[in-house]
Order: sequence, then C-alpha cells, then structure tokens
Amino acid sequence: MINLLNIFLTLFGKLPNKIIYLLSDILFFITYKLWKYRVKIVRVNLKNSFPNLGYNKLKSIEVAFYKNFCDVIVENLLLHSISKAELQDKMKLVNPNFFEDLHFKNKGVLLVGAHYNNWELMALSLSTYLNSNLYTVYKPLSNKFVNKLMKDSRQRFGANIIPMDSFAKSVIKNKNQSSVNLMLADQSPHKSKLDFFCNFLNQDTPVYIGPEKLIKAAELELYFIEVHRVKRGNYEMKVVPLSYTTLTKSGDITEIHVKHLEKLIQTCPQNWLWTHRRWKHSRKK
Repeated sequence: MINLLNIFLTLFGKLPNKIIYLLSDILFFITYKLWKYRVKIVRVNLKNSFPNLGYNKLKSIEVAFYKNFCDVIVENLLLHSISKAELQDKMKLVNPNFFEDLHFKNKGVLLVGAHYNNWELMALSLSTYLNSNLYTVYKPLSNKFVNKLMKDSRQRFGANIIPMDSFAKSVIKNKNQSSVNLMLADQSPHKSKLDFFCNFLNQDTPVYIGPEKLIKAAELELYFIEVHRVKRGNYEMKVVPLSYTTLTKSGDITEIHVKHLEKLIQTCPQNWLWTHRRWKHSRKK
C-alpha cells in the first residue's frame, strides 16, 4: 500500500500547476456542490463569528473558504515530492533574518501557528529556511500506513516531528539551544483539558493553554507565524514577535496569540479552517 501511495504521489508531483488546480476546481464542485461537506458546520461557525454580516457576505466567505480548502488539499499532495526550490517558491519567508539572528542566541522560541491558508506547506518549508533545529508537534494518525507517509513527508527537510505526548519534554530539554518549536494552537482542546476560555470571534471559546505553560517552563520567546496568499498556489509567511512580560497571570500570554489570530482571521476569514467544530465544548457550570 505504501509503495502504491508513493508512486501516486510522485506522479502527482510531476503534474503542471494548471492541471493541479483544475483538479482542485473539480474537487470544489464535488465537496461543496454535491457532497456539501460540513456545510452546516461552516455556516453556523461563520454566522456566530460574524453576527453583523449579512447573508450575501457570509455566503461569499463560505464559497471562498471551500475553494481555498480544496486548493490546500491538492497542494498537500505535493508534500511527498516537492523540491526545496519549488517549496520556497510556493512558500516564501519574507523576514529570513529572524532565523539568522536566532541561530546565535542559544535560546528556544515557541512559534505559534494556525490552520490558516496552507499550514502543512508552511511547516514543511520552515526547516528549509532554518539554521536552528525545528521541532513540530503532531498527533499520530490511527492508520499506520498514512501516519508513516505523513511523518516521512513532514520531515523531508530536517524537521523533528514530535508526538503530542512527548512534545513538552522535548521543548524543555532543548530550552538552552537555538531551537524553534512549532505548534498549531487554534483547535478545540479535548473535553478533559478545558482549562481556559476567552472571547474569540464573538464567542466564549476554550483554548489550549499548553503553549503558555511551555513558554514559562522553558523561558521561551513567543512568535506567531502568519501565512498569506499572494496568488493561487503562492504564499508568503512572516514571523511576528508577540511581546509579553513575565509578570502575568495565567491566561494572559494565551490571549496575546489568540487575539493576534483573531485579527488575522477578521482580515481574510475565508483562509481559516471553518469545517472544524471549534465551539463544541462550553464552560462547566
């Protein structure tokens, strides 16, 4: 099975961009028009997040989201075979000096990202720009074949892919090294980890407080990685420092990166992953 998938993905990677995005258009028609994949969830999420927008505006965001969503799906089929040069052409880092400066600090940083535009290409491309070690957290998949394929693809250019249950130990172990620790922190925590809520997109929202705990435990600097679409198939990513003081109460650091993401989403809402049931948990009464 792995061999067949490898052959398919290698051949797919040789397709011209016109064909790849034609396939995305076909996938959009199937996913949105025929299958109506999670359309009800997307509509509820958008309506609750933007209560002041009318039907037509919400509908236009919805359509644009599904087009973006399908582009991301087909682009991620390139993870297995894309070259370093092709990857950096698709995902350009606009402030590479950040990583050059970091290399001489002997200090770890926490890089918070989100499921915004193509997060997989972002994570893969980061290691091609780094002189420091990159550690990326991931949740192992239940299918062993797909899990191995995804893990192999994600670490092709030197990234260290760390399972969720080992990530904290890895971060603390490397805290005095010039390391970059990447986390996507915008999905809903498990119901057993509803430790912190804040106002996010006009809703009372549970948020992972794990990044904040790691920042304090390992004395990390906090940065956000933004991914912006320049045109179809091409992105720019930017590392943004998020300043904070050490004299903060629990949750303050978390609110800093949550509010930064909120502003990013409000600028181009179609680029976030709206199919996720982000608000499925509420505060315990």
